[in-house]
Amino acid sequence: MAQVLVIDDDPVIRKIIATILGRQGHQVVAASDGKEGLAAVEAQKPDVAIIDVMMPGIDGYEVTRRLRQDPDFIHLPILILTGRSELQEKLNAFEAGADDYMSKPFEPAELIARLSKLLRWGEAVRAAQTPGATLAEEARLVAVHSLRGGTGCSSMAVNLALGLTALWERPVLLLDMVPAAGQVALMLNAPPRRTWADLMGYQPDELDIEMVQRVIAKHDSGLDFIAAPTYPEEGEGLSGEGMKVTLDLLRPRYEYIVVDLPHDFGDVSLQVLDAADVMVLMLAPEMGSVRAASAALTTYGKLGYRDEKIRLVMNWIFERKGLAQSAVEDALRFPISLVLPFAPDTFVSAINLGRPLLLHEPEGQISALIEDFSFGQSRERHRTVPPAAPSPAWQRVNKRLLASRKAKRK
Repeated sequence: MAQVLVIDDDPVIRKIIATILGRQGHQVVAASDGKEGLAAVEAQKPDVAIIDVMMPGIDGYEVTRRLRQDPDFIHLPILILTGRSELQEKLNAFEAGADDYMSKPFEPAELIARLSKLLRWGEAVRAAQTPGATLAEEARLVAVHSLRGGTGCSSMAVNLALGLTALWERPVLLLDMVPAAGQVALMLNAPPRRTWADLMGYQPDELDIEMVQRVIAKHDSGLDFIAAPTYPEEGEGLSGEGMKVTLDLLRPRYEYIVVDLPHDFGDVSLQVLDAADVMVLMLAPEMGSVRAASAALTTYGKLGYRDEKIRLVMNWIFERKGLAQSAVEDALRFPISLVLPFAPDTFVSAINLGRPLLLHEPEGQISALIEDFSFGQSRERHRTVPPAAPSPAWQRVNKRLLASRKAKRK
Protein backbone atom coordinates (compact mmCIF):
# COMPACT_ATOMS: atom_id res chain seq x y z
CA MET A 1 0.00 0.00 0.00
CA ALA A 2 0.99 3.63 -0.35
CA GLN A 3 2.39 6.27 1.93
CA VAL A 4 0.16 9.36 1.77
CA LEU A 5 1.17 12.80 3.04
CA VAL A 6 -1.73 15.00 4.17
CA ILE A 7 -0.95 18.72 4.57
CA ASP A 8 -3.88 20.51 6.22
CA ASP A 9 -4.17 22.89 9.16
CA ASP A 10 -7.55 21.41 10.17
CA PRO A 11 -7.00 18.49 12.58
CA VAL A 12 -10.51 17.17 11.90
CA ILE A 13 -9.85 16.91 8.17
CA ARG A 14 -6.51 15.24 8.83
CA LYS A 15 -8.22 12.71 11.11
CA ILE A 16 -11.02 12.00 8.61
CA ILE A 17 -8.57 11.40 5.76
CA ALA A 18 -6.32 9.23 7.94
CA THR A 19 -9.32 7.11 8.95
CA ILE A 20 -10.63 6.68 5.41
CA LEU A 21 -7.24 5.82 3.94
CA GLY A 22 -6.16 3.72 6.90
CA ARG A 23 -9.08 1.40 6.21
CA GLN A 24 -7.67 0.94 2.71
CA GLY A 25 -4.32 -0.11 4.15
CA HIS A 26 -2.49 3.13 3.34
CA GLN A 27 0.01 4.72 5.71
CA VAL A 28 -0.88 8.38 6.37
CA VAL A 29 1.66 11.01 7.41
CA ALA A 30 0.24 14.38 8.51
CA ALA A 31 1.54 17.95 8.50
CA SER A 32 -0.30 20.95 9.89
CA ASP A 33 1.01 23.71 7.61
CA GLY A 34 2.94 24.32 4.40
CA LYS A 35 6.38 24.64 5.98
CA GLU A 36 5.96 21.43 7.94
CA GLY A 37 4.56 19.76 4.84
CA LEU A 38 7.58 20.64 2.67
CA ALA A 39 9.88 19.25 5.34
CA ALA A 40 7.80 16.06 5.52
CA VAL A 41 8.03 15.57 1.75
CA GLU A 42 11.82 15.76 1.95
CA ALA A 43 11.98 13.39 4.90
CA GLN A 44 9.29 10.85 3.98
CA LYS A 45 9.36 10.78 0.14
CA PRO A 46 5.61 9.96 0.03
CA ASP A 47 3.86 8.22 -2.87
CA VAL A 48 1.20 10.93 -3.07
CA ALA A 49 0.40 14.25 -1.35
CA ILE A 50 -3.00 15.68 -0.40
CA ILE A 51 -2.63 19.44 0.12
CA ASP A 52 -5.17 21.91 1.49
CA VAL A 53 -5.24 25.37 -0.11
CA MET A 54 -6.00 27.66 2.82
CA MET A 55 -3.25 27.34 5.42
CA PRO A 56 -1.33 29.87 7.52
CA GLY A 57 2.04 30.94 6.16
CA ILE A 58 2.63 29.01 2.94
CA ASP A 59 -0.66 28.15 1.23
CA GLY A 60 -1.31 24.95 -0.74
CA TYR A 61 -0.70 26.53 -4.13
CA GLU A 62 2.74 27.76 -3.09
CA VAL A 63 3.60 24.36 -1.57
CA THR A 64 2.67 22.74 -4.88
CA ARG A 65 4.69 25.25 -6.90
CA ARG A 66 7.78 24.69 -4.74
CA LEU A 67 7.49 20.93 -5.12
CA ARG A 68 7.24 21.25 -8.89
CA GLN A 69 10.42 23.32 -8.94
CA ASP A 70 12.32 20.51 -7.20
CA PRO A 71 13.56 17.84 -9.68
CA ASP A 72 13.03 15.16 -7.02
CA PHE A 73 9.30 15.90 -6.79
CA ILE A 74 8.36 16.94 -10.32
CA HIS A 75 6.29 13.77 -10.69
CA LEU A 76 4.92 13.46 -7.14
CA PRO A 77 1.13 12.98 -7.53
CA ILE A 78 -0.65 15.90 -5.83
CA LEU A 79 -4.33 16.28 -4.96
CA ILE A 80 -5.41 19.80 -3.98
CA LEU A 81 -8.18 20.22 -1.38
CA THR A 82 -10.24 23.41 -1.18
CA GLY A 83 -13.38 24.62 0.50
CA ARG A 84 -14.48 26.31 -2.72
CA SER A 85 -15.69 24.70 -5.93
CA GLU A 86 -15.39 27.60 -8.39
CA LEU A 87 -13.81 27.00 -11.77
CA GLN A 88 -11.08 29.55 -10.99
CA GLU A 89 -10.02 27.54 -7.94
CA LYS A 90 -9.65 24.47 -10.12
CA LEU A 91 -7.64 26.42 -12.70
CA ASN A 92 -5.42 27.83 -9.93
CA ALA A 93 -4.73 24.31 -8.67
CA PHE A 94 -3.77 23.04 -12.10
CA GLU A 95 -1.69 26.13 -12.85
CA ALA A 96 0.27 25.52 -9.64
CA GLY A 97 1.02 22.00 -10.85
CA ALA A 98 -1.55 19.82 -9.08
CA ASP A 99 -2.73 16.60 -10.73
CA ASP A 100 -6.25 16.64 -9.33
CA TYR A 101 -8.62 18.86 -7.38
CA MET A 102 -11.35 18.06 -4.89
CA SER A 103 -13.76 20.30 -2.99
CA LYS A 104 -14.60 19.95 0.70
CA PRO A 105 -16.72 18.39 2.04
CA PHE A 106 -16.09 15.17 0.11
CA GLU A 107 -17.41 11.64 0.15
CA PRO A 108 -15.02 8.85 1.25
CA ALA A 109 -15.64 6.97 -2.01
CA GLU A 110 -14.60 10.03 -4.05
CA LEU A 111 -11.38 10.44 -2.07
CA ILE A 112 -10.51 6.75 -2.48
CA ALA A 113 -11.24 6.83 -6.23
CA ARG A 114 -9.18 9.96 -6.85
CA LEU A 115 -6.30 8.69 -4.75
CA SER A 116 -6.31 5.33 -6.54
CA LYS A 117 -6.13 7.08 -9.89
CA LEU A 118 -3.17 9.20 -8.75
CA LEU A 119 -1.34 6.18 -7.38
CA ARG A 120 -1.76 4.28 -10.66
CA TRP A 121 -0.48 7.31 -12.50
CA GLY A 122 2.52 7.58 -10.17
CA GLU A 123 3.41 3.93 -10.69
CA ALA A 124 3.21 4.38 -14.46
CA VAL A 125 5.50 7.41 -14.33
CA ARG A 126 8.08 5.58 -12.23
CA ALA A 127 7.99 2.65 -14.63
CA ALA A 128 8.44 4.96 -17.61
CA GLN A 129 11.45 6.61 -16.00
CA THR A 130 13.17 3.31 -15.27
CA PRO A 131 15.94 2.77 -17.83
CA GLY A 132 15.14 -0.22 -19.98
CA ALA A 133 15.73 -1.82 -23.32
CA THR A 134 14.74 0.13 -26.37
CA LEU A 135 12.26 -1.26 -28.89
CA ALA A 136 13.43 -3.35 -31.82
CA GLU A 137 12.06 -0.82 -34.31
CA GLU A 138 12.02 2.98 -34.10
CA ALA A 139 8.70 4.74 -33.58
CA ARG A 140 6.38 5.30 -36.50
CA LEU A 141 6.17 9.11 -36.60
CA VAL A 142 2.88 10.83 -37.45
CA ALA A 143 2.92 14.62 -37.96
CA VAL A 144 -0.33 16.62 -37.79
CA HIS A 145 0.07 19.84 -39.74
CA SER A 146 -1.77 22.80 -41.24
CA LEU A 147 -0.82 26.29 -42.37
CA ARG A 148 -4.13 27.64 -41.06
CA GLY A 149 -5.39 27.57 -37.49
CA GLY A 150 -8.88 26.51 -36.53
CA THR A 151 -8.87 23.28 -38.51
CA GLY A 152 -8.72 20.95 -35.51
CA CYS A 153 -5.04 19.95 -35.55
CA SER A 154 -4.74 19.56 -31.79
CA SER A 155 -8.02 17.63 -31.48
CA MET A 156 -6.88 15.27 -34.23
CA ALA A 157 -3.41 14.84 -32.72
CA VAL A 158 -4.80 14.06 -29.25
CA ASN A 159 -7.44 11.62 -30.45
CA LEU A 160 -5.11 9.97 -32.97
CA ALA A 161 -2.52 9.38 -30.24
CA LEU A 162 -5.19 8.02 -27.91
CA GLY A 163 -6.49 5.82 -30.71
CA LEU A 164 -3.06 4.29 -31.30
CA THR A 165 -2.60 3.78 -27.56
CA ALA A 166 -5.96 2.03 -27.17
CA LEU A 167 -5.58 -0.10 -30.31
CA TRP A 168 -2.16 -1.57 -29.67
CA GLU A 169 -1.54 -1.00 -25.93
CA ARG A 170 2.05 -0.18 -26.79
CA PRO A 171 4.17 2.91 -25.90
CA VAL A 172 2.84 6.04 -27.63
CA LEU A 173 4.13 9.60 -27.22
CA LEU A 174 2.31 12.82 -28.12
CA LEU A 175 4.40 15.97 -28.66
CA ASP A 176 2.80 19.42 -28.53
CA MET A 177 5.24 21.54 -30.53
CA VAL A 178 3.08 24.68 -30.76
CA PRO A 179 5.41 27.50 -29.59
CA ALA A 180 3.04 28.84 -26.91
CA ALA A 181 -0.35 28.10 -25.34
CA GLY A 182 -0.55 24.62 -26.85
CA GLN A 183 -3.79 22.75 -26.30
CA VAL A 184 -2.70 19.16 -25.74
CA ALA A 185 -2.45 19.26 -21.93
CA LEU A 186 -5.76 21.14 -21.71
CA MET A 187 -7.52 18.61 -23.92
CA LEU A 188 -6.18 15.75 -21.81
CA ASN A 189 -7.17 17.53 -18.58
CA ALA A 190 -3.62 16.85 -17.45
CA PRO A 191 -1.89 20.02 -16.23
CA PRO A 192 1.80 19.81 -17.14
CA ARG A 193 4.52 20.07 -14.53
CA ARG A 194 7.16 20.53 -17.20
CA THR A 195 7.09 21.52 -20.88
CA TRP A 196 9.65 21.20 -23.63
CA ALA A 197 10.70 24.78 -22.71
CA ASP A 198 12.52 23.18 -19.76
CA LEU A 199 15.02 21.79 -22.26
CA MET A 200 15.86 25.21 -23.64
CA GLY A 201 18.80 25.78 -21.33
CA TYR A 202 20.77 23.03 -23.07
CA GLN A 203 22.58 22.97 -26.36
CA PRO A 204 21.47 20.14 -28.69
CA ASP A 205 24.69 18.19 -28.10
CA GLU A 206 24.11 18.37 -24.33
CA LEU A 207 20.71 16.67 -24.41
CA ASP A 208 20.37 13.07 -23.26
CA ILE A 209 17.44 10.74 -22.67
CA GLU A 210 17.33 11.40 -18.92
CA MET A 211 16.88 15.13 -19.51
CA VAL A 212 14.11 14.51 -22.03
CA GLN A 213 12.34 11.99 -19.81
CA ARG A 214 12.04 14.62 -17.08
CA VAL A 215 9.60 16.63 -19.22
CA ILE A 216 7.46 13.65 -20.26
CA ALA A 217 4.07 13.52 -18.54
CA LYS A 218 1.90 10.42 -18.25
CA HIS A 219 -1.83 10.45 -18.95
CA ASP A 220 -3.96 7.91 -17.11
CA SER A 221 -4.91 6.35 -20.48
CA GLY A 222 -1.29 5.17 -20.77
CA LEU A 223 -0.38 7.88 -23.30
CA ASP A 224 2.86 9.80 -22.70
CA PHE A 225 3.03 13.45 -23.74
CA ILE A 226 5.27 16.50 -23.71
CA ALA A 227 3.31 19.72 -23.29
CA ALA A 228 3.91 23.08 -24.90
CA PRO A 229 4.81 26.12 -22.78
CA THR A 230 2.14 28.65 -21.85
CA TYR A 231 3.90 31.91 -22.70
CA PRO A 232 5.52 32.95 -26.02
CA GLU A 233 8.86 33.90 -24.48
CA GLU A 234 9.20 30.35 -23.12
CA GLY A 235 8.88 28.83 -26.56
CA GLU A 236 11.49 30.83 -28.44
CA GLY A 237 14.52 28.65 -27.77
CA LEU A 238 13.75 25.34 -29.46
CA SER A 239 15.87 24.89 -32.56
CA GLY A 240 15.48 22.52 -35.45
CA GLU A 241 18.67 20.78 -34.39
CA GLY A 242 17.32 20.42 -30.83
CA MET A 243 14.14 18.87 -32.27
CA LYS A 244 16.18 16.41 -34.32
CA VAL A 245 18.24 15.32 -31.31
CA THR A 246 15.10 14.95 -29.20
CA LEU A 247 13.42 12.76 -31.81
CA ASP A 248 16.56 10.65 -32.18
CA LEU A 249 16.53 10.05 -28.42
CA LEU A 250 12.80 9.25 -28.24
CA ARG A 251 12.10 7.17 -31.33
CA PRO A 252 13.83 3.98 -30.11
CA ARG A 253 11.64 4.03 -26.97
CA TYR A 254 8.16 4.31 -28.51
CA GLU A 255 6.05 2.38 -30.96
CA TYR A 256 4.33 5.55 -32.20
CA ILE A 257 5.02 9.27 -31.86
CA VAL A 258 2.34 11.80 -32.84
CA VAL A 259 3.37 15.46 -33.20
CA ASP A 260 1.04 18.48 -33.16
CA LEU A 261 3.02 20.94 -35.29
CA PRO A 262 2.99 24.75 -35.52
CA HIS A 263 1.19 26.26 -38.50
CA ASP A 264 4.38 26.96 -40.41
CA PHE A 265 7.42 25.56 -42.18
CA GLY A 266 9.87 26.69 -39.52
CA ASP A 267 12.94 24.72 -38.48
CA VAL A 268 11.07 22.62 -35.91
CA SER A 269 8.27 21.76 -38.34
CA LEU A 270 10.74 20.84 -41.06
CA GLN A 271 12.72 18.51 -38.79
CA VAL A 272 9.53 16.64 -37.87
CA LEU A 273 8.15 16.57 -41.41
CA ASP A 274 11.48 15.31 -42.75
CA ALA A 275 11.38 12.42 -40.27
CA ALA A 276 7.63 11.69 -40.53
CA ASP A 277 6.27 8.38 -41.81
CA VAL A 278 2.77 9.88 -42.08
CA MET A 279 1.79 13.53 -42.58
CA VAL A 280 -1.79 14.41 -41.67
CA LEU A 281 -2.72 17.70 -43.33
CA MET A 282 -5.82 19.26 -41.76
CA LEU A 283 -8.17 21.58 -43.66
CA ALA A 284 -11.71 22.93 -43.52
CA PRO A 285 -14.23 23.26 -46.40
CA GLU A 286 -13.62 26.99 -47.01
CA MET A 287 -11.48 28.87 -49.49
CA GLY A 288 -8.89 30.20 -47.05
CA SER A 289 -8.22 26.75 -45.67
CA VAL A 290 -8.15 25.12 -49.11
CA ARG A 291 -5.69 27.77 -50.28
CA ALA A 292 -3.47 27.06 -47.26
CA ALA A 293 -3.70 23.31 -47.92
CA SER A 294 -2.73 23.89 -51.55
CA ALA A 295 0.31 25.88 -50.45
CA ALA A 296 1.26 23.12 -48.01
CA LEU A 297 0.95 20.40 -50.64
CA THR A 298 3.00 22.41 -53.12
CA THR A 299 5.70 22.93 -50.50
CA TYR A 300 5.64 19.24 -49.59
CA GLY A 301 6.35 18.48 -53.23
CA LYS A 302 9.24 20.94 -53.40
CA LEU A 303 10.70 19.37 -50.26
CA GLY A 304 10.54 15.92 -51.82
CA TYR A 305 7.87 14.43 -49.54
CA ARG A 306 6.14 11.49 -51.21
CA ASP A 307 2.40 11.70 -51.85
CA GLU A 308 1.84 8.24 -50.38
CA LYS A 309 2.71 9.42 -46.88
CA ILE A 310 0.33 12.41 -46.97
CA ARG A 311 -3.24 12.13 -45.61
CA LEU A 312 -5.77 14.93 -46.06
CA VAL A 313 -8.35 15.24 -43.29
CA MET A 314 -11.22 17.67 -43.80
CA ASN A 315 -12.90 18.93 -40.65
CA TRP A 316 -16.43 20.08 -41.49
CA ILE A 317 -16.55 23.17 -39.26
CA PHE A 318 -19.66 24.64 -40.96
CA GLU A 319 -23.24 23.52 -40.58
CA ARG A 320 -23.97 24.36 -44.22
CA LYS A 321 -22.55 26.01 -47.34
CA GLY A 322 -19.09 24.52 -46.96
CA LEU A 323 -17.24 23.47 -50.10
CA ALA A 324 -18.10 19.98 -51.29
CA GLN A 325 -15.55 17.24 -50.79
CA SER A 326 -15.35 16.55 -54.53
CA ALA A 327 -14.74 20.24 -55.28
CA VAL A 328 -11.93 20.40 -52.72
CA GLU A 329 -10.33 17.22 -54.08
CA ASP A 330 -10.53 18.60 -57.63
CA ALA A 331 -8.97 21.90 -56.56
CA LEU A 332 -6.13 20.22 -54.67
CA ARG A 333 -5.73 17.29 -57.06
CA PHE A 334 -5.40 15.11 -54.00
CA PRO A 335 -7.81 12.65 -52.33
CA ILE A 336 -9.27 13.30 -48.88
CA SER A 337 -8.71 10.37 -46.53
CA LEU A 338 -11.14 11.36 -43.81
CA VAL A 339 -14.04 13.78 -43.40
CA LEU A 340 -15.03 14.71 -39.86
CA PRO A 341 -18.72 15.67 -39.77
CA PHE A 342 -20.06 18.95 -38.36
CA ALA A 343 -20.31 18.44 -34.60
CA PRO A 344 -19.34 21.64 -32.76
CA ASP A 345 -21.05 20.73 -29.48
CA THR A 346 -19.22 17.42 -29.34
CA PHE A 347 -15.77 18.90 -29.94
CA VAL A 348 -16.21 22.05 -27.83
CA SER A 349 -17.54 20.04 -24.90
CA ALA A 350 -14.63 17.61 -25.17
CA ILE A 351 -12.13 20.48 -25.12
CA ASN A 352 -13.76 22.45 -22.31
CA LEU A 353 -14.06 19.41 -20.05
CA GLY A 354 -10.76 17.80 -20.99
CA ARG A 355 -12.64 14.66 -22.07
CA PRO A 356 -11.25 13.44 -25.43
CA LEU A 357 -13.81 11.74 -27.65
CA LEU A 358 -11.99 8.44 -27.98
CA LEU A 359 -11.86 8.06 -24.20
CA HIS A 360 -15.29 9.24 -23.21
CA GLU A 361 -17.40 8.49 -26.30
CA PRO A 362 -15.67 5.45 -27.80
CA GLU A 363 -18.89 4.17 -29.37
CA GLY A 364 -19.76 7.52 -31.00
CA GLN A 365 -19.80 8.15 -34.74
CA ILE A 366 -16.85 10.54 -34.79
CA SER A 367 -14.85 8.35 -32.44
CA ALA A 368 -15.38 5.43 -34.80
CA LEU A 369 -14.12 7.48 -37.74
CA ILE A 370 -10.97 8.57 -35.89
CA GLU A 371 -10.40 5.08 -34.47
CA ASP A 372 -10.57 3.57 -37.95
CA PHE A 373 -8.26 6.30 -39.25
CA SER A 374 -5.80 5.55 -36.42
CA PHE A 375 -5.83 1.90 -37.43
CA GLY A 376 -5.08 2.89 -41.01
CA GLN A 377 -1.98 4.86 -39.98
CA SER A 378 -0.60 2.00 -37.90
CA ARG A 379 2.38 -0.17 -38.75
CA GLU A 380 1.67 -2.78 -41.40
CA ARG A 381 2.60 -5.61 -39.03
CA HIS A 382 0.02 -4.33 -36.56
CA ARG A 383 -2.71 -4.01 -39.18
CA THR A 384 -2.13 -7.42 -40.77
CA VAL A 385 -1.45 -9.66 -37.77
CA PRO A 386 -4.23 -9.87 -35.15
CA PRO A 387 -2.89 -9.25 -31.62
CA ALA A 388 -2.74 -12.18 -29.23
CA ALA A 389 -4.95 -10.30 -26.76
CA PRO A 390 -7.06 -7.87 -28.82
CA SER A 391 -7.91 -4.59 -27.09
CA PRO A 392 -11.53 -3.33 -27.01
CA ALA A 393 -10.53 -0.66 -29.55
CA TRP A 394 -9.09 -3.30 -31.91
CA GLN A 395 -12.24 -5.37 -31.57
CA ARG A 396 -14.42 -2.39 -32.48
CA VAL A 397 -12.32 -1.59 -35.55
CA ASN A 398 -12.21 -5.23 -36.65
CA LYS A 399 -15.98 -5.54 -36.31
CA ARG A 400 -16.47 -2.50 -38.57
CA LEU A 401 -13.94 -3.80 -41.10
CA LEU A 402 -15.67 -7.17 -41.30
CA ALA A 403 -19.05 -5.48 -41.72
CA SER A 404 -17.65 -3.26 -44.49
CA ARG A 405 -16.15 -6.21 -46.37
CA LYS A 406 -19.39 -8.15 -46.07
CA ALA A 407 -21.37 -5.20 -47.43
CA LYS A 408 -19.03 -4.87 -50.43
CA ARG A 409 -19.48 -8.55 -51.32
CA LYS A 410 -23.25 -8.11 -51.65
